[in-house]
Amino acid sequence: MLLEYSNLINELWSKHKTYNPFTICNQKEIPIEYKGIDKPKGDTVYLFNKPIILLSDSISESSERYFVCAHELAHVELHDGLQSYYTQNHTTCAKTEHEANLFALNLCEKFYEEENGKSPEYFDELYKQFGVSEDMMEYL
Repeated sequence: MLLEYSNLINELWSKHKTYNPFTICNQKEIPIEYKGIDKPKGDTVYLFNKPIILLSDSISESSERYFVCAHELAHVELHDGLQSYYTQNHTTCAKTEHEANLFALNLCEKFYEEENGKSPEYFDELYKQFGVSEDMMEYL
């Protein structure tokens, strides 16, 4: 796990006793709603300064929902208050997306360990269980 996110991920474990992003969101009272959105497959919006995670209904039954939820949870935890990356400049957008991908990858890796009692040996295991796409390999 990347050291820069290990403290936050360990804090989430200490408080929530899981690495499951859906359970963490539920315990933090962050609503998750499935909507008819395509790209991106997830977004975080704020209503009265409270985050709401939106996920594409196209992934509602897919293992990919775990990675996308973890990615959006990263925006809540790391970038609190940023309304939407569309309002940011390109450099800030790329940086926040990179950070969210790193956090989500690390959270899914820890969730894999929680579920399977061991670290994933191959990247394919993260893909199958949590829908982590191959383009995330660059973050390893």
